[in-house]
Amino acid sequence: MDGLTLCVPSSIVREAEDEREATRKLGTVARAAAVFSATRLVVFPDREGERRRGGEFVETVLRYAATPPELRTDLWGRRDELAYVGVLPPLRVPSRTGSPPDGDESSTQGLVTEVGPDGRVRVNSPLGEHPISLLVPDGLSVERGERVTIRISSREPVRARITGKPEDGFQVVGADLPEVLADGGLAIATSRHGEPLSVSRLAELAPRVQEADDPVVAFGAPGRGLPEILGVRPEDVTAAAGGPVEPDPGFDLWLNTIPQQGSKVVRTEEAMFASLASLTLTE
Repeated sequence: MDGLTLCVPSSIVREAEDEREATRKLGTVARAAAVFSATRLVVFPDREGERRRGGEFVETVLRYAATPPELRTDLWGRRDELAYVGVLPPLRVPSRTGSPPDGDESSTQGLVTEVGPDGRVRVNSPLGEHPISLLVPDGLSVERGERVTIRISSREPVRARITGKPEDGFQVVGADLPEVLADGGLAIATSRHGEPLSVSRLAELAPRVQEADDPVVAFGAPGRGLPEILGVRPEDVTAAAGGPVEPDPGFDLWLNTIPQQGSKVVRTEEAMFASLASLTLTE
């Protein structure tokens, strides 16, 4: 398994009573991504399910959570969406933010704030108060909100270049779900209407997940699961016995990873821990 991608809807905090609770919930989502070594956390649009706080809030808080603590102030400054980030749990991901600026060159991380049409991006970094414009190296693709590694040759005046993406932690991006599924490997949708995950099925499935190059696991929102979000009838998911459904959004499997669900609603962060604990098992 080269890189695990997790997908959550922009409506993930739809049931949160206030911004503090919404932030706490997103902190648990970020914890799940860190605990299970995800390389990418995708927020896909579900605008019909959003309430007071939508995709922009969700992406901002998750990106902040994924940023190494020592860089958060420099890269993010003060934003209304970050009013309650003090409730975020620590991710404790071993970070390699860079090297100290005591040699000819040093490195740090930056946050892409804008992608231009000429191969350049604007990046927030500890190098100054304003975003700097940097050229993206050949062969590297970056999106708004991603962190990049910056090699610094001079701070006054600023001379720096992008050398790649950080190896530690996970990146948070916003993208349409069909696009993510088309680019990924084995794609799994989690739903109470999917095929119940049994011991025998898991013995067959876990090695398949481990051998997949870029597996994708997607989750719904509280009270609004993936079938409703994607316009798929729940009975069609059940009838498909775990396989593809129509209309086909691009999943290989639909799985019920909590087959003995005792609560009417399983929260997204609960489903993430329950599902990934099974799917990432090794022999």
